Order: sequence, then structure tokens, then C-alpha cells
Amino acid sequence: MDTSAIRKILVFSTLDEDTLARIAGIVTERPYKKNTMVFFEGQPGEAVYFVIKGSVKIFKTNADGREQIINIMREGDAFAESVLFTGLSYPACAEATRDSLIGVLRCEDLEGIIRQNGDMAVSIINFMGRRLQFVSGQIENLGLRDAMGRVANAVIGMAGRGCSTPDGIMVDFALPRQEFAALAGTTRETATRALSTLQKEGSVYIDKDKLYIKDIKKLKRWLE
Repeated sequence: MDTSAIRKILVFSTLDEDTLARIAGIVTERPYKKNTMVFFEGQPGEAVYFVIKGSVKIFKTNADGREQIINIMREGDAFAESVLFTGLSYPACAEATRDSLIGVLRCEDLEGIIRQNGDMAVSIINFMGRRLQFVSGQIENLGLRDAMGRVANAVIGMAGRGCSTPDGIMVDFALPRQEFAALAGTTRETATRALSTLQKEGSVYIDKDKLYIKDIKKLKRWLE
């Protein structure tokens, strides 16, 4: 695998070429069709994954069978890093939401490189710290906010992946509305109504598979 592709992975982006080359040498690329499971919750945590192309949803299923999406991983995102050095099983499920190409790094191989590279160890620690903050925010969002607040927070969370345009921050909104609703921790009907409210107030604009964040300050008021 080319090292330029490895550098696109956030957790590896600051590493030197020699380390990137070592990582590239242990990557296995696997194609996954849409709706194919990458792994199930409770399976032995044998590898860390990253998205080369496509997208993957990380989710848990509650006691009454409802899906709660924790995150949507896209190109450049790593996931399942929590199993490194722990020997633990995967804490959630992962499923391809589009035809995807996924990079697979066996924990045993990756841990060997990390042990020999202090910069990489620091990068992994920082990455896992940010991921922990994200999960903490997700728990707060689900437990303390109403449906409007949860939907507004989900939209704000997408802003970091967007790009600035004259019409606002444009983000990919191609994921099914049911998946967006699950990401926000609400039903599809409630999420649709909330998005309609956000459009009417002028904070967002939706055009097919694109969402434009026009006024992030208005969105943040729903979090208060």
C-alpha cells in the first residue's frame, strides 16, 4: 500500500516516512459490500481498521432491538483502536454503509511498531483521548438533550468534515435519514421534523445529498 494513503489516516498523519512505510507493509486491504458486517460486538478484538473508500457505521443494539449509531466513519477514519494492547473484544458492531475498501491492521503487528516508535505511541494516545471525548459528548447528548438538541448536535458534529462555500459549510448528507436519526438518538420522523425546523429558522439548508450549515450559532442555541 502506498504511504500517501496511510498519511490520510488522521492518527498516522504526522509520522515520518519510514514509520509510514512499515505500517503500509502490514496493511491488508479488504472490500466490503454495502450492508456487510465488518465485525460484531463481542468478537475477539484482533485488528484495527481504517476506511480507504466508502463508509462504515459503528453501532450498538439495545435490548428492544433498536440501533444506536455511535459514529459514521468515512475515508481517513480509523476505528476499533480501543482493542490495542488490551486483548478485549470489540465493544460495538461495524457495518459498511456503502461499497467500501477497508484497511486492516492486525493488533499484534501494529503493537510491535508502536513499541519501537515513541512518536507513534503519543499519536495513538492523543487520538484515543479525542475519541474518548467524542464518546463522552455522545453520552451527554443522548442523556441530557431533547430531540431538537440531539439533532442540532449531530449536525454540528458533521461540520468538521465539511468545506466552506458561499452558502455555508457544505457536508455530505448522503447517509439514509434512518441512519442520521439513529446517530442523533431519535426516530426518523422526529429527526425529519427537527431538520425541517432548522431549515425554517435558517440555520441549515438541505439540497438532496448535501447539507449546508448556514448559521452554526443558531444551531448551538439548541444545546443550551
